[in-house]
Amino acid sequence: MKYLEFKKKVEEGQEYSAYIFVGEDAYFRSRGVALLKDAYLSEPSLNLATFDGDNFDFAEMLASLNAYPFMSRKRFTICREFYPKQEAFKNGLKSYLEAPVGDGVLIVVNEKPDKALEPFKKYPSVCFVECDKQDPTLVARWIKGECTSNQVAIDLETAKLLCEYCLADMTRIERETAKLIDFVGKGGTITADTLDELVARDTEYKIYEMTDYIGKKQFDKALAVITDMLGKGEPSQRIIISVYNYYRRLLHAAISGKTDLELAVCFNIKEYAAKKLKEQANRFKKRSLKRAVDLLADADYKIKSGLIGQDEAMWLSIFNIMTEK
Repeated sequence: MKYLEFKKKVEEGQEYSAYIFVGEDAYFRSRGVALLKDAYLSEPSLNLATFDGDNFDFAEMLASLNAYPFMSRKRFTICREFYPKQEAFKNGLKSYLEAPVGDGVLIVVNEKPDKALEPFKKYPSVCFVECDKQDPTLVARWIKGECTSNQVAIDLETAKLLCEYCLADMTRIERETAKLIDFVGKGGTITADTLDELVARDTEYKIYEMTDYIGKKQFDKALAVITDMLGKGEPSQRIIISVYNYYRRLLHAAISGKTDLELAVCFNIKEYAAKKLKEQANRFKKRSLKRAVDLLADADYKIKSGLIGQDEAMWLSIFNIMTEK
């Protein structure tokens, strides 16, 4: 189930003996565990055991699972980045999941989905929670809700822009939203100008933004992004390399036929970033992407060979990409 569905079930009092939090968004994984702690756990020093990775003592973990809580509704056994082998189910996990101790709770917190977690899904005592990036529209509503509860105004378009600046990373979105609320104060309004003033956009987002403008033929805006990067000390050659790597990803996304998740794994990026990558790739002809990659690789070679200056190579490359038919 999605995180918001899980949250609703906790609020309604529905209980499970095991919770599996899986997904790239650390915010939802940590918030999910915190929500369960608030609902069921007292005296964590006596009722909480944490195990990290696959190298912990499995017998000790099972003993924790089957222990009873003391001065608390539940006892928690938390396993982080736990990808159990079949033997683990045969040697105790299966018995626990089929007939769990009423007051014990197993919590598995993993960043990446894995086939090792599939057996958990067949047990009705298990709540499997997908902690992936949320839809930007839902995140924008969350941002707006946070602002409204703090008597700060923000429209949905600006909230969506904040989501884009943070590449839908809820941990960063929560931090930036709190900072913006503090800055404008009660009765204040958060605008796009406020975001530009206070929210840092890293190089990855700026390259995404510039490429998006090129794909939409909004060349004046693309040039404004590059000028801003140069004005903030970004070297021309680093921009070339960053743009080259980005176009290389776009080309791969256009021709590989891979899913968002497969692209994310391939490029070691977040799944949301892979989704945006595929959306951008669809705005270009495959031939244009290949030519852009070749142009940028050639520019980098000429700079390193001393055949052309960094600034000249960067502007010529960008101009040629923009004028590609």
